[in-house]
Amino acid sequence: MPVFFVPSAQIAANGAVELVDQDAWHLARVLRCRPGEVITVVAEPGVEHEVRLEVLDPGRVLGTIVASRRARREPRSQVHVVQALPKGTGMAQVVEQLAQLGVSAVWPVVTRRTIARPAPGDAVERVHRWQAIARESAQLAGRHRVPAVAPIAPVLPAVAELRRGEPGLQVFVCHEGERRQALPSIQWEPSRPTAVVIGPEGGLELGEVQALVAAGARPASLGPRNLRTTLAGVVAATVLLARAQDLEAPAG
Repeated sequence: MPVFFVPSAQIAANGAVELVDQDAWHLARVLRCRPGEVITVVAEPGVEHEVRLEVLDPGRVLGTIVASRRARREPRSQVHVVQALPKGTGMAQVVEQLAQLGVSAVWPVVTRRTIARPAPGDAVERVHRWQAIARESAQLAGRHRVPAVAPIAPVLPAVAELRRGEPGLQVFVCHEGERRQALPSIQWEPSRPTAVVIGPEGGLELGEVQALVAAGARPASLGPRNLRTTLAGVVAATVLLARAQDLEAPAG
């Protein structure tokens, strides 16, 4: 059973809980829940509420909190993936996997070798779709937060904006050139926010890598084999979360 995110306003002081729109539809029509069943609801990170269902309609589900507990499901390390747009539906796949894995945000970017270049209207629509996918995937994974999906932007301005919003940001640019260290062993501080830049299928151009390095990024390698861009970001985030011991089995 997935975790369901609800705004705090949908939890009353007496413990009554309301779920609406897609969440209500999913519970009533997809999962076919029945009154008396218990689901998990999250209104704020770190606290889970067990909710016994009472009324199930496709547009509105009502229940009551029967128990609450603290739980740590979010990674301690903040990992942002700056992902060059893949061809076709590849970005939806990337967002789905990264949201389940535990990243803080996904930044879709355009690079010089990016083939997919949606028109402004299409770009907004796609980002909305990716944000919905991130929410669905985070709920499925039992997370307590929905990872952000930023608007599509050129890679260098996107990284600059990320730096402004995250003081102390560490940036790694995955690039198969010279003078790079393997991401599993490169010097890294898990307590500081981190961004990993992933190029398109043809890779980042040398000038883009040099500009990122000049701005403080460090080149890193994901190993001796070529990875598709739709896989590289997932591998990079997995490596960092594993190094931060976030993928360890919970105690007890």
